[in-house]
Amino acid sequence: MMSLHALLIAPFETLGFMRAALVACAALALANGALGTLLLLRRMSLDADVLGHAVMPGAAVGFLYAGPSPTFLSLGGMASGLAVAALAGIAGRGRARQEAGLIAFYLVALSLGVLLVAWRGSNVDLARVLFGTVLAIDRRALIGIAAASSVIVLAVAALYRPLAAGALDPAFLRSVGVRAPYDAAFVTLVVLALVASFQAFGTLLALGPLLLPAAAARCFGLGAGGSIALATVLGMAASLAGLLVSYHGNLPSGPAIVLAGGMLFGVSLPLAAGLRRVASIRSGDLG
Repeated sequence: MMSLHALLIAPFETLGFMRAALVACAALALANGALGTLLLLRRMSLDADVLGHAVMPGAAVGFLYAGPSPTFLSLGGMASGLAVAALAGIAGRGRARQEAGLIAFYLVALSLGVLLVAWRGSNVDLARVLFGTVLAIDRRALIGIAAASSVIVLAVAALYRPLAAGALDPAFLRSVGVRAPYDAAFVTLVVLALVASFQAFGTLLALGPLLLPAAAARCFGLGAGGSIALATVLGMAASLAGLLVSYHGNLPSGPAIVLAGGMLFGVSLPLAAGLRRVASIRSGDLG
């Protein structure tokens, strides 16, 4: 029977690529906990899904120019993500018009990216761009992920009050005459987070670590600050569980981490409902 040490600690103790993957996922969880919660509060899940695929054409161009270079993949993905955000008018007015534009750019961006990678690359290259390679994170990619996550955490901390107010009560910001481009700044941070996640999870899975832990945390109704903290912890837990399952089961690590996040969300729904039921019974007894 496998010992607890061999089950939980030995893979990270003996294998450098497992440690690098864990550090990268932990750094992403710090950024995703804050941004994912704010995305759900702003009801921008569709926007995030489209932006996650919008990095595909730029990353494909970076791949054509320099191969699987983390630097050029990130720069290309950032450029195309911001371009799609600007063209679709995410920070503009008219929600119905935005969604139509987002869906159109979603389809075009994904198709163009796949064609570009398939044109010059192999099926392995295409799979890497679409699904990522968590266990192949090298030093340059790890530094890039850590730097992007640090920028996101610092920016959210500096802009937390207007970002939270814009998510919970956008009419308040308009009523007090706030004209700073907080929406555009937030979208830029989301694109940066998706580009960082792209290094590990690819374009098709990058949204999972961003939204699933946040959705699980939101089930407990802790408010913005509490949900951000819990989403960060759940994101790290999903990453650890997914990496261990992928190692011991010889399974793809990216999908395993996303499925772990999905399982946490599935457990959180009935657990939060049960806690609310117990709280209501106790409050009734006290009354």
